[in-house]
Amino acid sequence: MIIRLITSFLFGFILVALLDFVMFIGMKLNYFDYYDIKEYFNVIFFDNQNFPIFLILALAFGYLMMYSKFAKIFDVLYIIMLLFSITTLYSSVGKSVGERFFLEKDKEISTNSTEFIGDILYRGRDAIYIKRDGVEKAIKINRDDVTILN
Repeated sequence: MIIRLITSFLFGFILVALLDFVMFIGMKLNYFDYYDIKEYFNVIFFDNQNFPIFLILALAFGYLMMYSKFAKIFDVLYIIMLLFSITTLYSSVGKSVGERFFLEKDKEISTNSTEFIGDILYRGRDAIYIKRDGVEKAIKINRDDVTILN
C-alpha cells in the first residue's frame, strides 16, 4: 500500500506540475511580458503556489489515473485539463488568466510623496508593479515605499 501511495504521488506530482507549469508559461508570455513586469519566471512560479493543495492534487491525480477502475475517464479529463492549460499560450487567454490571478483594479496607492489611484498588476517579493491611467507599461515601486490604502 505504501508503494502505491508513493508511486501515485510521484506520478501525480509530474502531471500536476505540468499543468501548472504550462499555465504559468502562458501567463509569463502574455501577461507579465505584456506589462513589462521584470520578474524571473522561477520566482513568479514558486511564490504563487499553494503547496498543500498542490500536494493533495498530486496524490489524487496519481492514484486516480493509476489505480482507479475509472482510470481511462481520468486520463481523458487530464488531457482536457492540459488542453485548457495550453490555451494560456494564446495571448488573449494568457493575459486574461493573468489578470484573474494578479490584477487588483482601482486601488488607492500612496508612496512617499504621491497618492494616486491605479491598478496593481503584481505584488512581487521586493516590488509592486502598478499601472496608472495614461501609462502603457508597469511602474515598479519598492514594496517598502508603497502603502495600499483600500
